[in-house]
Amino acid sequence: MFGALAKLRPVPVSTEAAPAPSPARAQQERLFRAFAVPAAGAYAARFAVLNLIGAALVMASWAAGFLYRPYAADSSGMCWLITVLFGWGLVSVLRQDWQSVRWVGNALVYLGMVGTVLGLIITVSDLSADKGQSFEDFKSVVTSIYVGSATALYTNLLACIGYLWLGTNAHLLARQEV
Repeated sequence: MFGALAKLRPVPVSTEAAPAPSPARAQQERLFRAFAVPAAGAYAARFAVLNLIGAALVMASWAAGFLYRPYAADSSGMCWLITVLFGWGLVSVLRQDWQSVRWVGNALVYLGMVGTVLGLIITVSDLSADKGQSFEDFKSVVTSIYVGSATALYTNLLACIGYLWLGTNAHLLARQEV
C-alpha cells in the first residue's frame, strides 16, 4: 500500500490565468448579480408573498361581508383577543422567533377551545325550566342560543384559521412545525 503512494508524483500547477468567459456567459453572470437577492431579503420576500396571499383571502372575505361577523356576534371579546394574539404571532414570524410562534400557535388552539366552552356556557346560562311560558320567553331563549353558538363557533373558527396561517408560515419559511 505504501509503495503505491510512493509512486505518486505531484501534478505541476499551471501559472497561466483561466481563460476569459465567453461574452454570453459574462452577460448571464452580470444579469444574475443584478437580480440576486441577499439571503435576508429572500426571507422577507417569501414572507411578503405568503402573507399577501393570506391578506388577499382576508380582503375577499371582507368584500363578501364575512369579515366582521365573528366580532359582531361574539359578546365576550374572545375574537378580538384571538386576533391580537395572531398579529403578535405574525410579528414573531417576521422576526424569526420560532419559539414565540410555536407558543402563539398553541395558545390559539387553546383559546379556540375556551371560546367554544364559553359559548356553551352563554347558551346554557339563559336556559331554565320556568322559561317558555310566553312568546317573549321563547325569543330570549332562542337569542341566548344564537349568541352562545355564535361565540362558540366563531372563536373556534378564528383560532383555527390563525393556527393554520402561522403553521403555514413556520413550515414554509423555516421548515418547522408549530
